[in-house]
Amino acid sequence: MLTLAFLPFQIIIVFFVKSYSYIIPFLFHNICRRVFGIKIKISGKVANNPPILYVCNHASYLDILILGSIFKTSFVAKKEVAKWPLLGVLAKLQNTIFIDRKISSIKSQENKILLHLKKKKNLVIFPEGTSSDGNQVLPFKSSLFNIYEGNLDIKIPVQTVTIIYKKINGISLMKNQRKKITWHSDMDFIPNAINLLKKLNLEVEVIFNKEFLPNKKYDRKKIALQCWNKINYNLINSLNRK
Repeated sequence: MLTLAFLPFQIIIVFFVKSYSYIIPFLFHNICRRVFGIKIKISGKVANNPPILYVCNHASYLDILILGSIFKTSFVAKKEVAKWPLLGVLAKLQNTIFIDRKISSIKSQENKILLHLKKKKNLVIFPEGTSSDGNQVLPFKSSLFNIYEGNLDIKIPVQTVTIIYKKINGISLMKNQRKKITWHSDMDFIPNAINLLKKLNLEVEVIFNKEFLPNKKYDRKKIALQCWNKINYNLINSLNRK
C-alpha cells in the first residue's frame, strides 16, 4: 500500500521535475526502514559532494533501503531486476542502471555508469555481483571499475561502505542467525520479508571509509581489491565486536 501511494508522485517527478527525482525514493526508503524496524548506527562520514561512486558489500534487499534512507543515490543492478514485478518499476523510477553481465556488454555498461556520474549524480555498486549471507564479503567483480582504467581524466571519488547486520531485539546475531535474516542463495523473498517484519527491531552498522581518488597506476583489478580489503576489514572487525 505504501509503495502504491508513493508511485504516482514519483512517476510525475521523474518525467516532469527530474531535479527532484530523489526526494520520493529518499522518503520512501526512510518510511520502509521504520516499517521493518531497522535501527542504523553510522560510523564515519558520508561523502556529500556528488558525484560519488559508493562501493558496498551486499547481503540483502534491505541494503538498498538502508543506503537509500541515509543519502540520495541511484544503484546499479543486474538487468533481470528490471523485469521483477513492482520492484523493477521502483528501480527504474530511482534511475537504476541495469547492466548485462556478458563480456560483450562491458563497454556499454561502462558508458552508462560514466554518463550517470558525469551528471553529478551519486551511484552505488555492489561488486560481489550477488548477495552473501552477511558473514563474509565475496570476491569483487572488477568490471564495474572499468571507468578508471585508462581514463586519466576521471576525477570521481570512491567511498567504500560496509553494512553489518548486528542485532535483533538488542541481542547480537550469531552466524547462523545472520544467515536467516539476510537474503541470499535461493531464498524466497516473501517468506524472508515476513520473517523480518515479525522482529521488533534490527540493528545495523554502516561504516563509511574516507573517500579516495583511485590511483592512476592501478588497473581495475587493483582498485577492486583495494575496495574489497577496506570493506572486508570493516566487516570482520565489526563482527568481532559485540
